[in-house]
Amino acid sequence: MTSTVRAALIYPPLTDPTSGYHSLNYIDSYARAQGHAPADIIDANIEAFHYSYSPGGLAWLERELSAPGGGGPDASGSGAALNGLGRAALDGLGRAARLGLADPDPDRVRRSVQVLQDPELFYDYGHYQDAVEGVIAWMDVLGTTGIPGQFRAGFRLQSPPALSIGSLAALTDHDLLARLNRPFQPYYTDVLLPRLAAGNYQVIGISTTYQWQLPFTLWLARLIKQTCPDAFLITGGTEISDLWKCATDRRHVFEILTDFDAIVVGEGETAYTEILDAVAVGTLPAGHPNVRLHPRFGAQRLLPLRYERLAQIPTPDFSGLPWDLYLSPERFVYYAPSRGCYWNKCTFCDYGLNTDGPTSPWRQDTADTMVRDVAQLSKFAKFIYFSVDVLAPATILRFAEKVIEQDLDFRWGAEIRLEKYWSDQRCATLRRSGCVAVSVGFESGNQRVLDLIDKGTRPAQVRQTMQAMAGAGIGVQMMGFTGFPTETSAEALESIDFLVDNRDLWTFGGLGEFKLTPGAIIAKDPDRFGITNVRSLPESDVVRVLDYDEPISAAARDEVTAAKRQLDGAHYQRPWLGSTDTPHSFFYHDRYGTSVREVMDAERRRRRSDDEQLFIANGTFVEPPEDAELWRLYRRMVAMQHGLGSDGEVPLSRQLFRRADAEVFTLNRSSRLFLDIFGEPVTLAAAQQRSWMVPSTVADRLWDTFISQRLIRRYRDPADRPSQ
Repeated sequence: MTSTVRAALIYPPLTDPTSGYHSLNYIDSYARAQGHAPADIIDANIEAFHYSYSPGGLAWLERELSAPGGGGPDASGSGAALNGLGRAALDGLGRAARLGLADPDPDRVRRSVQVLQDPELFYDYGHYQDAVEGVIAWMDVLGTTGIPGQFRAGFRLQSPPALSIGSLAALTDHDLLARLNRPFQPYYTDVLLPRLAAGNYQVIGISTTYQWQLPFTLWLARLIKQTCPDAFLITGGTEISDLWKCATDRRHVFEILTDFDAIVVGEGETAYTEILDAVAVGTLPAGHPNVRLHPRFGAQRLLPLRYERLAQIPTPDFSGLPWDLYLSPERFVYYAPSRGCYWNKCTFCDYGLNTDGPTSPWRQDTADTMVRDVAQLSKFAKFIYFSVDVLAPATILRFAEKVIEQDLDFRWGAEIRLEKYWSDQRCATLRRSGCVAVSVGFESGNQRVLDLIDKGTRPAQVRQTMQAMAGAGIGVQMMGFTGFPTETSAEALESIDFLVDNRDLWTFGGLGEFKLTPGAIIAKDPDRFGITNVRSLPESDVVRVLDYDEPISAAARDEVTAAKRQLDGAHYQRPWLGSTDTPHSFFYHDRYGTSVREVMDAERRRRRSDDEQLFIANGTFVEPPEDAELWRLYRRMVAMQHGLGSDGEVPLSRQLFRRADAEVFTLNRSSRLFLDIFGEPVTLAAAQQRSWMVPSTVADRLWDTFISQRLIRRYRDPADRPSQ
């Protein structure tokens, strides 16, 4: 049918600000193909960030920071308990968190944005790091207006524990949600809500992809329902499907999502279109099996979920996203030519609304369809990431061959399995087609653990495939984990050794920690994997992760954790936000190829020319305030960040240095004497002269350490950066 239903689709905070996500564009493009009018797509995540340092946002922030207690005169939660913390306790945490923060610097964040969007300065890793730290520093200050420490690395939410474990009480606590959303409330009030009210929208949708977006989705829904009471309010996305799947009681779902008229569980193209169809004729969208209506509309018969036919999905149109706002110099789009996983055996996996397997049913477009789509997308964006669980090797190869035949010019990457299929010649074909990097889950370097996972790979074969990829100039990004049930310390160390021994074959990577999820084969058959007493976390009403008893991996945990730390940050450093599928990682792979790691490491090594290079301290020492209790509270916060527990406290003898990216270092008093030299720009040669009291070899080691830990950085005059 053809309709003119006015719809707005919103992508909420808090998530990657370097590119737009693809979920809303997929459902909007499908609806348009069915005759519906285009929706207005609003990326509230990136808009809220930019508004925060606008004149209006800055004026609000200055009022907040100058108010007694730092909560602002109209801060929410007048005495109510906020997740176990009263208003006074939160304000105390806010004042403690600000001890190490500089004053808000809107000029610096503007310069940082310009560097991240600049096609040349972006690839100067020194400028790049300075810019990223400028954004993080701004978000740190902004975050103290909510719950102190809620923003990590700028755009990651460190939510209170009760929210993280899925407590119904926390997820329905309006005071807690208001406080978490407070940094963005001026944007909501001044920009988003007036825009929605003026738009006279009949349908307003919020796409909730990640768990850390949920608190913002819930608060936005409350505000939108108050502002636009006649709009049909919906939400969907991976996180909403997880809520439905993981709730201990399905009634909890709409207790949490109480302000929504309907939710979409599972894939959303046809569900969203049927919602528009229903609204157009004034009925309820009760016929689609993926649509769940709020119980206030009456009981609903639940039918088996519908999985989309990919042949009916049109090429997504990304033109509606605010591309001039993202913190990147290039356009980067996500493209999904498959759904589910063709392997679909890994015993730890629990992804999507699976039935009897670890993932959703496997479907994949043909190579011809993929080429048709990327030919269209490449006219709009230079970088295309295949946002899929995995792509079948033969299809990828056919796709690459057709791309070469048609002489298409774009860059791409994907998550793949390191099959022995990938010979040197086939990898060379991938590279010629524009593939710059692949992401792979190698999982473990131990064969017994791989067999328990049912991964279907062998470490020697994985290494051979890595060699073929790296030899073709394709960056290999490695993902794995330790702590799999019954994994011994020796077996876990094999994973660490595998990464270390093959360091020249991969670019970025890391080892996470195993988590047991309810839908995994391991949880369904615990005896087979040697685990007992499988249980939910206390007070968890949305059970995403399970606890269990298993003595072997538990006994190895401390030793393995210490060994993983020995890999040190250099092994895990990567462009901002860290994930293997984020735009900046691919931009840097495209510019520097498989030597990208060396380019980044060079910024943390001392150079021959550095004796005459100006350096400056890359952070500040946190000075004790007159309030002794406030100082004690801050030291406890730092101790928690360093894993010392909530009762731990940094000794008074240690000096606390807060780096520009919010990492706090506990240093001895002698370190401070030398770091204080860099309170203003100074060359290493001049610093050496001021350190006459120690041998030059000692000073040299100090400078090397300061540079490698980025406690000092090469000074770049702001006048040399983009103008405001």
